[in-house]
Amino acid sequence: MAEKKTPQTNEELAYRLAEDPAHTLRAPGDVRTGESAAAYGREFLLREFGDEQAIQAAMRKPGRPRKATVKVAARKGPSPTVRARVTDADFDMLARIEAKTGKTESELVREGVALVIARYA
Repeated sequence: MAEKKTPQTNEELAYRLAEDPAHTLRAPGDVRTGESAAAYGREFLLREFGDEQAIQAAMRKPGRPRKATVKVAARKGPSPTVRARVTDADFDMLARIEAKTGKTESELVREGVALVIARYA
């Protein structure tokens, strides 16, 4: 049966490793700060991702963005939602339009709301 190791504090472990010749510590390498660090980081990202667009895509916030064009300070959380019941015929027609245009149901509904607003506003 394996012998149970006793827990150590971080300080005890650091002291033991620092004193052990098998665990030599190197001096820090090329340490950069400020503008130099920012420039070096940007160069690294460009080498890794190839171009600015790829960097922006990698750093993009996950999830669907809000549809609001102007941020409203009082409204937080999910985007406003509009729901309605439709006839089977209208629903089938919407599915055919989705297939024909390649747009999603949500995109078509948003387009329809914009048309109604333009008509009556």
